[in-house]
Amino acid sequence: MKKLTRMKLINWHRFNNCTIEFGDSTLLSGENGAGKSTLLDAIQFVIICSTGYFNKAAHENGKRRLTGYIRCKTGKENQPYERTGEISAHVALEFYEESKDKYFIIGAVVDSASEGQETTVRYLMENTRISDDLFLYGNQVKSIAEFRGSNIDIRQWCKTNVEARRMVTARLGRIEDKFFRLIPKALAFKPIDDIKDFVYSYVLDEKEVNIDVLRENVRTYQDMERTLDNVKKRMKKLKKIQELYQRVQERIEKDRMYEYFLKRSELELVEGQLSSLETARKNEEIRLSQAKAQLEMLQKERSEKQEIDTNIRVELRHNQEFVALEEEKKELKRLRDKRQEAMNEETELKKSVAQAARDCESLLRTIEAGNTSRYSAAVSTEMSQSANAENGTGADFASCIREYRKKLQTLDGDINVTEIKSLTDDVIHFKQMRYGELQEAQAQLKIRLNQNQTEWEKLSKKINKLKRKKLTYPSGVELLVESVQEEFAGIGREIQPGVLCEMLEIKDEEWRNAVEGYLNTQRFYVLVEPENFDIALGIYDRLRREKKVYGVGLINTKDLEKYDTAPAGTLAEVVTSQNKYARQYSNMLLGKVQMCERYEDLKKYSVSITKGCMRYQNCVASAIKPEVFRVPFIGKNAFTVQLAQAEEEFQKLSETMENQEKKLSDTKEILGLLSTESDVDIKYRLDVIATLRMLNKSIDKCEENIRKLKENSTLIQKQLQLDELEKMLRGLDYTISSDTEKIGGMRARIQDLVARKQTLLEKQITGKSEVTTLAADAGERLNSWNREYKEALGVRSIEQFQSEYFYKLPSNKRKYNSERCQIAKDNMINAMVEYKTEHDFGAAASLDGFPEFEAVYERLKNSELLDYEEKVQSAHKAAETEFHEQFLAKLQENMKLAQGEFKELNKALKGIDFSSERYEFQFMPSKKYRNYYEMIMDDFNVTQGESLFSGIFHEAHKDVIEELFEQLSVSGDNSAQALDEFTDYRTYMDYDIKIIHNDGTYSYYSKVCEEKSGGETQTPFYVTVAASFVQLYSNNIGGEAAGLVLFDEAFNNMDDERIGGVLEFLRRLPLQLIIAAPPDKIQYIGPAMDEVMLVMTDQKQSYVEEYHNAV
Repeated sequence: MKKLTRMKLINWHRFNNCTIEFGDSTLLSGENGAGKSTLLDAIQFVIICSTGYFNKAAHENGKRRLTGYIRCKTGKENQPYERTGEISAHVALEFYEESKDKYFIIGAVVDSASEGQETTVRYLMENTRISDDLFLYGNQVKSIAEFRGSNIDIRQWCKTNVEARRMVTARLGRIEDKFFRLIPKALAFKPIDDIKDFVYSYVLDEKEVNIDVLRENVRTYQDMERTLDNVKKRMKKLKKIQELYQRVQERIEKDRMYEYFLKRSELELVEGQLSSLETARKNEEIRLSQAKAQLEMLQKERSEKQEIDTNIRVELRHNQEFVALEEEKKELKRLRDKRQEAMNEETELKKSVAQAARDCESLLRTIEAGNTSRYSAAVSTEMSQSANAENGTGADFASCIREYRKKLQTLDGDINVTEIKSLTDDVIHFKQMRYGELQEAQAQLKIRLNQNQTEWEKLSKKINKLKRKKLTYPSGVELLVESVQEEFAGIGREIQPGVLCEMLEIKDEEWRNAVEGYLNTQRFYVLVEPENFDIALGIYDRLRREKKVYGVGLINTKDLEKYDTAPAGTLAEVVTSQNKYARQYSNMLLGKVQMCERYEDLKKYSVSITKGCMRYQNCVASAIKPEVFRVPFIGKNAFTVQLAQAEEEFQKLSETMENQEKKLSDTKEILGLLSTESDVDIKYRLDVIATLRMLNKSIDKCEENIRKLKENSTLIQKQLQLDELEKMLRGLDYTISSDTEKIGGMRARIQDLVARKQTLLEKQITGKSEVTTLAADAGERLNSWNREYKEALGVRSIEQFQSEYFYKLPSNKRKYNSERCQIAKDNMINAMVEYKTEHDFGAAASLDGFPEFEAVYERLKNSELLDYEEKVQSAHKAAETEFHEQFLAKLQENMKLAQGEFKELNKALKGIDFSSERYEFQFMPSKKYRNYYEMIMDDFNVTQGESLFSGIFHEAHKDVIEELFEQLSVSGDNSAQALDEFTDYRTYMDYDIKIIHNDGTYSYYSKVCEEKSGGETQTPFYVTVAASFVQLYSNNIGGEAAGLVLFDEAFNNMDDERIGGVLEFLRRLPLQLIIAAPPDKIQYIGPAMDEVMLVMTDQKQSYVEEYHNAV
């Protein structure tokens, strides 16, 4: 064993220059504060190469520092350290190597230039023993440089902790790094609360199971399996596309058959119509021949009658009375025709007079009833005033209308046409003048109403947005925000660009107008986080180039940290924000604007403002327009205030528009009354009254002349004969005309029948061609089509068949088939689009693109599916092999070794009583992971050649294997932590300490630990820690190893019997014990120790003396 024999301390707390001797077992005892822990800290400072564990036994949260040890911290406020200035300190440990009978020193030198400025090096000296001249020049302590320069036996010089640890483990027997954890844990005793944590810390070492290859194999297998699943999913989707394509083709094929049915039925229908047309033409030809013969007979009869009429008239042509009578008849006919025209004109005149009279009545009511409406009253007043101003006789418009109405009512009597015409001209003049004025007023009113309508729509949209908690900004702001948001969404960033005013809040409402008014359009600046500014700026520049957005502010929030605090007394002080960038930017803008209660104070500052929005800047005072701050935009309440303002404005605007529409309606009505159409008509038709009177007189005179001429008897007989002939001729003319018209109709019908026949013949040719083409395309299916056609036609007429199959709803079979075809086609295209989107496939989503989808399906089915199934099987085999050989086998091996260690530990504990108790460490399958334990410890190693994923083993442990595979394939911090747990062999066992009593009964530590006294809970600690050190040192690979164990404040609350039992156990072990305990423990511990050393202090200096009466 390599034993610690002596330790040299120079300038280590109160130990100025002290050498301490150690035996095979050493007790360090002394009162609290004497320096026991200081000595142990010195040892661990050297051998564990760290300052992080000083005084852990005395204080779990101990805060001793190297500075305190080197400079001797006093704790006094006026003199915190005993040593000041530049200081050097030494801690050296001398070891004796029994097998080689030689000494070596492992030590540390510390230079401290000032408080907290320490430089430490550690070293190894071979074949050297501790002496003062190693560390001192007389009374002068050697510094690091001086120490190294004066000692040629230094073999290793370590400036870093890593190098020093490597040196320590190598020289103490090439022991494991666990040494650096066990030494501090042995010093910092804690009662055993959790057996498992205790076992992890002191009994069982962590043993790494390298599963990198396994994880890679599992991931490869699962990746391949996912790829295979993806191939199968793709094939499933492609199969669905194929099935939908077949449905579409079936529907298309059926549509072709229906097309054949339609064309064949149309051809048959045309042929039937041709036959009917030919029959109709022949019948019409017969009727035409008969009508022609009848017409010839009538024409002959008329010629005979006309000849008789002509002869009589020739005879009468020499009779003067007859000639006079004929002339009078002609004149009478002319006068009657003219009177009829005059009477028609008189009728139109009366209509115009009636309309004009009604208009006069309405106008007079409008003018006289000025209280009908404000606008009508204004119109009537204006009309009256204008009429008075322009009428030289002093008559106003109203009196003119009254007189006009009166004259219209007397038109049926004896009237003065000239007077009425003059009055009508006046009325027309007045109406036209008023009409023009009202038209202009109406145009202006429409313009204002249209403007209000536009504003009404804007307000309506604004109110809807406000109800959705959205403010309305200038169009450029909204476009920039939307564009930035869309662009970032496109690159996978979920950010929400904000508008500055929405991110700010005003703490003092009295200053709201000042803040809103000063910021003005700056309220609408767009804000993004610093890392997103450059991208947002690029989007803004693109919009600028596209001439869409100008004048919108985009805030660069980088480097605004210096504006984190609002200067006192400035506008920034009344503005806050939960967004730090918005707050910093508002501080930058408003932090220079001083708030003033009085306008007289404005000029005291470079930039200032009052609550009333009087602003002072650049040596100029100006008042901010109320329109700027009337509508608030800043803060959460801006929505509420803006909504109330908008709704109030909306209500007022609605009332204004309602009034304007009423005015427009009134104006339109009055404009109708001012129409001069009837008046102009009256003016130009008035003369017809005199004309009609004159014509009536002329007709009366002409009728009297005719009556007198007809009194001649001879003339009367001739005239009667002529009248009869005229009557007969008129009858014949009517019949001849009627028959001629009928003959023309017959000829037209024959021509129409011929034309229709020609059209049908052309249709027949086309139909035959189409039917022949469809029949040729049908090929072998033609017989089936013809059979189905005959069955479908049955006893129906062709028209019924066509109606049912092609035209009638809802039984239109072709339409139904077409709809089903379109549905199948839409489903196919949707499936294609879905496939294209999910798998980035470039083929067209259409019937034309189907061959490419089908080609992929065939390739996957016949090639890739088989390849991936083979790869999955291969990856599965590799993962299974690695899982078996490098995971399960290693875990089983480590667990069996751990169980062996427990057995060895129990063997060492066997027969040793600790105050009438004996201890035995228990291990058993973990309750939580029992299934895993059983799987790992299963004798699957003997089942060579049997797959873990089939057979008996797989059936027994299927769920566990799948869960482990799942854990092995997951990535991330949480999964890494879980994976560490699953790869730690200690996870799969639970632990306990069996306490065997003298009467043969026993209990388990886990169940009684909370009821045990402090001493009872300490015994397992010392037993286990000692066993851990034995295991550590015995596992060395350097031959002879150290056996050093340090216990601080040992055996507190333990009775003498338990102390004796523990010491007996410890002395059996190949360990060198150094125990620190208070003086009251000397009588119990001292007899079992080779050396007992007393640590004492006089508050200035500490020292160690051997205790001679220990035995």
